Parts: sequence; C-alpha cells; structure tokens
Amino acid sequence: MPATCCVECKEAIGSLSALVCADCGGLFHFPDARINETGRACGVHVIGFRNLLGRDVVPLCLRCDMAFRLKFGVPS
Repeated sequence: MPATCCVECKEAIGSLSALVCADCGGLFHFPDARINETGRACGVHVIGFRNLLGRDVVPLCLRCDMAFRLKFGVPS
C-alpha cells in the first residue's frame, strides 16, 4: 500500500486533507472545516490534552486514543 493511502479506508488521500496520528504515524482522511471541505473523518479525531501532554490538540487514531486512555486512565 502506498504511503499516500488512508490507513482506515485504504483509499488514496489525493487532494483531500489528512492528519497523521501522533502515536502510530498513520495517515487518515480528515476534512478541513476551515475551507468547508466535504467528506468524513476516517478513524481519527483531534483531542485536547493541555494538562497531560502540554499541547492544545493532538491528532490520534481511534486505536491509539483507546490505548492511551487505558494506559493513563483518562476517561473518554
């Protein structure tokens, strides 16, 4: 699979916006709301962990997010 494919849906990223998971490094579709891009987010979301990680937002895929929450006891 080429590096320009979404890890979740296995389709090419193409000209669509994407995010890279901060933990596993996987590439995921993530429509940019600032430019009213259409589409749906594929298995990734942006979460805020200012107190825990020192960053405002961190993109994590759903698998890495669940592993992180289980490891550190962060409620969902």
